[in-house]
Amino acid sequence: MTPALVLVDVQRDYLQRDDLTPAAEVLVAALAGLLAEARARGWPVFHVQTRVRADASDAMPHWRAAGQALCVEGSEGAQAPEALTPEPGEPVVVKRFYSGFEDGGLASGLRAAGVDTLVVAGVHTHACVRATITDAYAEGFAVFLPTDGVASYDADHAARTLDWLEGRAARCLPMAEVLAVMAGETAAAEPLSWTHRNPADAAQVLGEVELARDAQVGGLVERIVHRQRDWRDVPLETRAARLTTWKALLEQQRDQWVQTLIREVGKPRIDAEGEVRYGLNLLDNVIAQLLADDPFEHGRVRYRPHGAVGLITPWNNPFAIPIGKIAPALGYGNGVVWKPALPASGLSRALHKSLSEAGLGDVVGLLTGDGRTGELLANTPSLAALSFTGSIPVGRRLARVCAGAMRPFQGELGGNNAAIVLQGVDLTAVAQDLAMAMFSFAGQRCTAIRRVIVERPILAAFTEALVAAVEALKVGQPADPTTQVGPVISKARQVALLAIVDDAVRAGGRVLTGGAAPADLPAEGCWIAPTVLTDLALGSPVAEDELFGPVVALLPADDLDAALVIHNGGEHGLLGALFSNDKASQARFLAEAQAGLLVLNTSRPAFAGAGPFVGWKGSGYGVPEHGRWNRDFYTRVQAVYG
Repeated sequence: MTPALVLVDVQRDYLQRDDLTPAAEVLVAALAGLLAEARARGWPVFHVQTRVRADASDAMPHWRAAGQALCVEGSEGAQAPEALTPEPGEPVVVKRFYSGFEDGGLASGLRAAGVDTLVVAGVHTHACVRATITDAYAEGFAVFLPTDGVASYDADHAARTLDWLEGRAARCLPMAEVLAVMAGETAAAEPLSWTHRNPADAAQVLGEVELARDAQVGGLVERIVHRQRDWRDVPLETRAARLTTWKALLEQQRDQWVQTLIREVGKPRIDAEGEVRYGLNLLDNVIAQLLADDPFEHGRVRYRPHGAVGLITPWNNPFAIPIGKIAPALGYGNGVVWKPALPASGLSRALHKSLSEAGLGDVVGLLTGDGRTGELLANTPSLAALSFTGSIPVGRRLARVCAGAMRPFQGELGGNNAAIVLQGVDLTAVAQDLAMAMFSFAGQRCTAIRRVIVERPILAAFTEALVAAVEALKVGQPADPTTQVGPVISKARQVALLAIVDDAVRAGGRVLTGGAAPADLPAEGCWIAPTVLTDLALGSPVAEDELFGPVVALLPADDLDAALVIHNGGEHGLLGALFSNDKASQARFLAEAQAGLLVLNTSRPAFAGAGPFVGWKGSGYGVPEHGRWNRDFYTRVQAVYG
């Protein structure tokens, strides 16, 4: 076979969407690797790009109807990111509509190069990528689609597109397997395990983790469905007693949990100890709520368990978040199928073992796996409800699946959190408070501050104070008790975040501090110095996206009115903070800030285990987590008459 690489619409205007799945920085990093490999192998490379005239007269009709024009010729948005820029001699095929084959130029160029096989990647999976592939099929080309080299803003539609293309117009395989096939090797089977590496030393392998697939997922759900039928009839007091036993076991093993958090996810000791305290506090509150409020008999209203509940939890708080979901699910009589994130697999296995020691293991099934495993779980017909903590795009996709199955869905979906700083506050104290709120655990917390909005009259003085506070933070080994900022979770994430910083600088942004890996720490670790950027271009990912790392935007605002517009911009709405001693400004902020968690004159509050954890807008879906709201999600209301 004679292959060519065809990159479709990898242009800044398309990549700027904050609902792109996977995120733009992940896609660009993957495509940069694919492009480098194609060039090294001597493949022809064709860049298919959309172009629209400056007056938008040739824009697609639905764009004109919406008053929209993307990829305008000569604009920055029409260009590819630097990592994917065409080299001299690589053709750029311009299109107006969906398919790269629309004017015949791509087909003739491929044939002139003697190509018979295409590797097609880019955006959007469900639209231009699909149209290009179906036309390539009609032209007689063999087509391969690297599944980790495409992205879409409609994740559900994209998944259905891949299912439809596979076996019809294309082979849809992971990028590594596509490259293996092009090299004449046999395509590897779907991976069945994942290699777990230490974030502080990526050369150190912590273990191999099994990836559960179709039969395993369905079989485990059915076992939990069967076991839950007995568990639901266990008296409430007995369930609460089992949870109390579990808490005692966890208390006895406090240091084990702290050490595991340090080793597996690179969480600094001070943060690891805080997570363990918070997780135990959540468990305490679940037990207290159960004993204070019998959920099954309130006159003629009863609260009954759903059945087998799916719980999908993230790697950044792998002790506290699972406890906050597992405990109420069990307490209210459900069985649990739990799929934790891969980077915390060892801790998850240990936590599951502690459940067994407390007499709860039979009704909690542990499902190790990746994103596909989670999708299989969500699509299992006998699953009764699903609670998920993770990104907005994945949450949207899971919500659609659950809506189609008429099952309850709860989503805690992250945040691009902002803090507003107004005149009249102690700038040094505020800067020190914000430094920890932004960069503890390398900014890998859903409640971390990612945007700092500062009133212009104090911008220069505050910038100086903030840079000093950030540069005073101790970046180092997570086991060191003095470390405040540890590594990010992986080498891939380190590379992607540093690429975002580089892109922001090329677009006119300015690094106030950080922006690189610290020179005094081992290169094997996934380090990034705490980074603050300013002078950012409109729509910059640093200001618009939840980067989930130690990269923060400093944004000026003329006054509180302008600050609130910036604060409320975008789809996130998890946490908002205001630093001001003016009572009227505080009242205005509380009245108008669009976030589920609001804080005054601090940016890292001690979250109450009995209070609701809730996001607004895209940051939350369904019933809040924790406190009395647990019953609202983990039970069904039933009225009895007669």
